[in-house]
Amino acid sequence: MDDGRSFNTVLFSSINKKLTLLFMIVGLLAPAIGISYFYLISTSLIPPDLLVEQGMLLETTAVLIIALIVIDVGIVGFFVSRSLSKPLGELYKATQAIERGDFSVRTDIKTGDEIEQLGHAFNKTAEALSRMDAERKEIDNAKTEFLSITSHELRSPMTPMKAQLQMLVNDYFGKLTKGQKDSLDIIIRNADRLDTIIVDFLEISRIEAARLKFTFKKTDIGTLIQDIVEFMKGFAQEKKIKLIANTTGLPEIELDPDRVSQVLRNLLNNAIKFSEENSTVEIAARTNNNHILFSVKDHGCGITPPDRIRVFEPFYQVEHASSRKYGGTGLGLAICRGIVESQKGKIWVESKVGKGSTFYFTVPFEPVRKIEPIKVLFSQKETIERKLKDHFNVVLGPLGAVEFYELKSKNALLEPDLLEYVDSLSQDYILTPKQSEDFKHRIKDVFGEEIISEKPDALVDCHGCEVVARD
Repeated sequence: MDDGRSFNTVLFSSINKKLTLLFMIVGLLAPAIGISYFYLISTSLIPPDLLVEQGMLLETTAVLIIALIVIDVGIVGFFVSRSLSKPLGELYKATQAIERGDFSVRTDIKTGDEIEQLGHAFNKTAEALSRMDAERKEIDNAKTEFLSITSHELRSPMTPMKAQLQMLVNDYFGKLTKGQKDSLDIIIRNADRLDTIIVDFLEISRIEAARLKFTFKKTDIGTLIQDIVEFMKGFAQEKKIKLIANTTGLPEIELDPDRVSQVLRNLLNNAIKFSEENSTVEIAARTNNNHILFSVKDHGCGITPPDRIRVFEPFYQVEHASSRKYGGTGLGLAICRGIVESQKGKIWVESKVGKGSTFYFTVPFEPVRKIEPIKVLFSQKETIERKLKDHFNVVLGPLGAVEFYELKSKNALLEPDLLEYVDSLSQDYILTPKQSEDFKHRIKDVFGEEIISEKPDALVDCHGCEVVARD
């Protein structure tokens, strides 16, 4: 914002100077020519014996007249230029507010000319944008409410239905043949999967409506991770995978242990699914500035850059044989992202094909008690990312796509992150100062065109894992 204010000051001070200079030139040119001719004519008509005395008087008079004209023109030029630049400055500030998503801004220009008409047109445009923004918010709220109500209603009959199926398969209503039991097993498995999908939708509706519940209490991080490792050992032993935990020197902080466990179980579940037999999965946590940095590292197939930048998107699953084998709802990491970002944390993945993946997420030392809504479904992320990627390609050439994917995989496509990245390129002499400013301008234009009220989406589970969500 400081850059915006300084640019505003420079722009309109420049307009003031130019307009004042224009008035002074126009206002002085004609009088100066007229006075010069008057002086020449007068001196030619004065007798030689009076020429010196009358000439000095005429020179003094001419200089005085010119000085008075200069002062008058300067004052008039200043006020005229101010009358033009001030309303233009007000319009400029109003457009900046619109770029930030403040559609309540209005101008109050009363110049009685075309600039006033422009101000009225701007106000009408702002009113239209305000109505559209209000309608968008109503649609978002209705969508979230519909999702929540529908999920609840869908889940209500699931419990009795599953109970009846279990009674059938356990011969409660009579002996069944093997074929009948096999058929019921298929129905039960699909009913369980449907129930998981409904639970995931319920969790997403809570995330988007800022109704995600957190219960904060002092927690020993090391003990929490050890408990999760013990819980996941049975699943890991099926593939003879060894779970390694590195939890030394961790403080006891206030957080929601159930929510952190939910995220870690999801990541561990994915890591185990996509690791080779007899391999290892490493779980680590350490302090980093004002938060705890968690990581889950596997030695599986890895994730390609194009898939890595979409790994936290809902329903996205990588076209890979093992991903189709394990299935899943594709909502697991979308929910993890919602949980982490609800606490103002970050979640991202680093991966190399054939060498495995490492998922990271952060949890702040101080819990966030006022939860804000996080968009998970139907976000504007893809449009923003497409524009950013195009600018990367224009400015950085062939390396643009590589750098874009790298930043996206680290969830570093926020405007402050990108501006900091451009500064680093300038400091390393990769970009000239002019190129750096041009790149920043392009980035700011993207975020100005797409008004977003929340953090842009992070990234989703290419493994398609499912998370055990709470009601």
